[in-house]
Amino acid sequence: MLKRRDLLLGLPLLAAAGGAFALTPRNRLNLLGDKKLEKAVPLKIGSWSVTPSNAVILPDSQEGSLSARIYDQTVSRLYTSDSDLPVMMVIAYGSTQSDQLQLHRPEACYTAVGFQITEARAVKVPVTPAAKLPARELVASNNERTEPILYWTRIGDYLPVNGTEQRTMKLRSEFRGYVADGVLVRLSTVGEPSEETFGALQRFAAAMLLAIDPVALPALVGRPLAAEIKGSA
Repeated sequence: MLKRRDLLLGLPLLAAAGGAFALTPRNRLNLLGDKKLEKAVPLKIGSWSVTPSNAVILPDSQEGSLSARIYDQTVSRLYTSDSDLPVMMVIAYGSTQSDQLQLHRPEACYTAVGFQITEARAVKVPVTPAAKLPARELVASNNERTEPILYWTRIGDYLPVNGTEQRTMKLRSEFRGYVADGVLVRLSTVGEPSEETFGALQRFAAAMLLAIDPVALPALVGRPLAAEIKGSA
């Protein structure tokens, strides 16, 4: 027979187990679906067009590396223009954002290959008069070059601008019962940081989001901002 004492001791354990089950994500949010980033991002964006190059700093994608396990798709390109600064673009997409597999923010990636981050700030990039993209600007330097960087990350429908927000928004998705996908979009150029330099990166970001396949746009910025961009473009 079950004693009252055993019942009282067991109730907290049952409650904890039930709570853990309730908080375990059982669904997936995949905003990219079966689309390919290579095809979704145009080769010509505004006045920029793709030029072959191996100058772009990339995550380590060798088989078995952490980056290879985090990212399902990566696209890296150099875009040049006769009337604007060249832009190095990297887009890295991961279908699963978990405690073990999370997007690597450029602050960590650049530091890992010998760069120092000398400036960092959150910004809002105007895509249309009504739609602004939460992003981050950095300056990364080593003995050979300085890179002004504009980047943003997406976790589910959220656009976190720092590591703390990224972890918080991942947990928020899990509390809502799903494991989210995520994307890192990084734009950079080589040269001294200035208002003009970051202005060029912001212009490229806006032009890219307006030029991309509308079906793939939520995969880069989430559904709420994608709807704002489409509605006000």
